Amino acid sequence: MKKILIFLLALILCACAKTVPERNIDTKVKLLFFYISTCSECKAFQSEAIPYLEKSFGENIEIELYDLDDRQTKEIYDNVIDSLADFDESMYGMGPMYAVDTYYAKVGYTSGDEEELANDIEKAVKHQELGYELEAYRFYYKEEK
Repeated sequence: MKKILIFLLALILCACAKTVPERNIDTKVKLLFFYISTCSECKAFQSEAIPYLEKSFGENIEIELYDLDDRQTKEIYDNVIDSLADFDESMYGMGPMYAVDTYYAKVGYTSGDEEELANDIEKAVKHQELGYELEAYRFYYKEEK
């Protein structure tokens, strides 16, 4: 009886486990993640989204973490902000913010958005229109002339 119960419990856990689809992109993408150490959304991004993206993209994603409370981060953060076409200055310094280098940046994160985030990164790299699910507080990089 014990063995059957353990087997059923293991089966339920496996069925509930989140599968992470591997993504096939031809180029390496860099994601810059700006966080505040006391921010719960930032902590959730670090514990949920980053591992999900690393599993999805494997060696084709490079993730750099920057603490917004660290003065050395300011220059990197400001360079990203200055590169965005339509950044809302009222959101300056808010976390979390992630930037998919040369494509777009987004302020905010909600647990459970990992698949949509990975979809948007894949679409950005493939120069496709991004999904509407995460469009709030999304800012695109300025087009090079």
